Amino acid sequence: MTSPTIHCINPQCSHPSNQPWGNKFCQSCGAPLQLNQRYIPLHNLGTGGFSRLYTVWDLKTQTEKVLKVLVEPSPKALELFEHEAAVLAQLRHPGVPRVEADGYFYLKKRNGSQGDLPCLVMEKINGPTLQEILEQYPQGCPEDWVISWLSQSLDILRELHGYQIIHRDIKPSNLMLRMTPVLALKTTQIGDTQLVMIDFGGAKQIGPVSHSDRESSPRSTTRLISAGYSPPEQVMGAMVGPSSDFYALGRTCIHLLTGQFPGDLDDAYTGELRWREKALVSPGFGNLLERMVQLNPRERPQTAKEIQTDIFRIIRQKKHPRRMMSSHQRLLDSLKTSLIQWDKKLIQLFFGIGKLTIYSVRGLVETSWEIALAGTGSIVGTVIGSILIYFPGLRLGKTITVILAHELPEILPNVPLTLGAEVLVWGLAGLGAGIGLTDAGGFGQRRRYWLAGIMGMLGYIVGGASGQLINKLLENIGLHGWKLDWFNQLPFGIAAGLVTLGLGLRSDQLFQGIFVLLTVTTLFFGFNQFHILPPGMLHFPTQMQHPNLSQFWHNLGFMALLSGTTAFCLGITHYFILPLFRWLRN
Repeated sequence: MTSPTIHCINPQCSHPSNQPWGNKFCQSCGAPLQLNQRYIPLHNLGTGGFSRLYTVWDLKTQTEKVLKVLVEPSPKALELFEHEAAVLAQLRHPGVPRVEADGYFYLKKRNGSQGDLPCLVMEKINGPTLQEILEQYPQGCPEDWVISWLSQSLDILRELHGYQIIHRDIKPSNLMLRMTPVLALKTTQIGDTQLVMIDFGGAKQIGPVSHSDRESSPRSTTRLISAGYSPPEQVMGAMVGPSSDFYALGRTCIHLLTGQFPGDLDDAYTGELRWREKALVSPGFGNLLERMVQLNPRERPQTAKEIQTDIFRIIRQKKHPRRMMSSHQRLLDSLKTSLIQWDKKLIQLFFGIGKLTIYSVRGLVETSWEIALAGTGSIVGTVIGSILIYFPGLRLGKTITVILAHELPEILPNVPLTLGAEVLVWGLAGLGAGIGLTDAGGFGQRRRYWLAGIMGMLGYIVGGASGQLINKLLENIGLHGWKLDWFNQLPFGIAAGLVTLGLGLRSDQLFQGIFVLLTVTTLFFGFNQFHILPPGMLHFPTQMQHPNLSQFWHNLGFMALLSGTTAFCLGITHYFILPLFRWLRN
């Protein structure tokens, strides 16, 4: 630690610098100067996007680190900042700044009137960015350096893409060289120095770019799109993937080779780069970069491993030109290339099988937990409802029956419904099922218990009531055979579908609700057709004015079965049908 003073990080502080060492609060604004009981801010390093950067002293490790403080109050800025913290916290690669588990926190101001400050502490990288190196080499960098940086960048991207994350903002200013101590920029060791990728604020899960990621604000746009480097699909808001990072990395390498900004090399009519005459580059490496910067994503390399295989071949050709190889050497080279290609395919196959196995086990475990909590919730609701109906002092069952007998004909005239005290059991069982499904949290749903409970009550009551209406309708139509049996099971699907709509699922909620409705109906049709369960168990409980132990056990079994089947169908939809549907749609 070299600084005798402390720097206040409050953006509203009027005199943030030169605070005496040892002070715990700013003399000017009162903001804390010891952050998270561990970090002391030393210097202001400047601003970047939505944030300000500071050098901080870590009291625990006795080392300097970099503090990033979010100063932009917009929800979008906070979302990007939190995502960067989450990405860096899970990555453990020497080419990515390390963030510890407690490296993301909020600084609580003493006055609290202007909210807390989101803070992210990360490893401090000593060394220049490739943009700073370009300033020292305006005519372009040596090809060997660029090949080395490309190879290291791909190693980082393999790790990143393995987590299904793309960087989305690769450019010379976001690539640094780790130099400790800092070496002179003109040293020949630059090409062999460890490269580090920084600024993961725009990193994103692989998939379609949502419209919420494209703000009308110019500041938000420059945060996510870097002119001259970002691929066309990212600029247009279409689907982005690993090849989008390869496009930006290819343009970065061309900038490093030519010393000219890629945007200045674009053909005004075709949009293609015209750069080969601007740099002396080996044919193999030039052709690889041409493939990386193709406008059509399908024409680019699709994996980092594929590009690394090409780089390996390029390095071998530079050391042993093919025109100087004997036929024996060419045969060995071809054989080695073929083995590398087969090795790539086998690795992809094994990784694919492994990921599918892990995904399936995760889906099985989380669906089982959903079934357990949904069934338990519906059983608890059924027990409470039965107690309220049968408790001698309350006479609630008879009261509900009398009220419904009097009010239903006025509310729903000409509708042949005869409901009684069982409505209370239906509603409380649905309430328990909705809360249980929400609390399990296995399908990424928002935990809005009140909405899930209300929709659960509504779903089970509507499902039970629809049973009577469907029976009357089928009698009038005169439907026979398996169609009659299938429509008789439809009330169970209606109940499950309405419960699903109340769970706050994060995408394709209507699709999932309809699919659960159909699958629950079909499963109960199968239970009935193949006599898997006793016939008396497959219907909503009715006529509950008088205590009946046999009916009570039937009620518990039916409600647990309906809730568990709903959870099972949700698991099938969430983990298998919905991913397949998205794949076909894209």
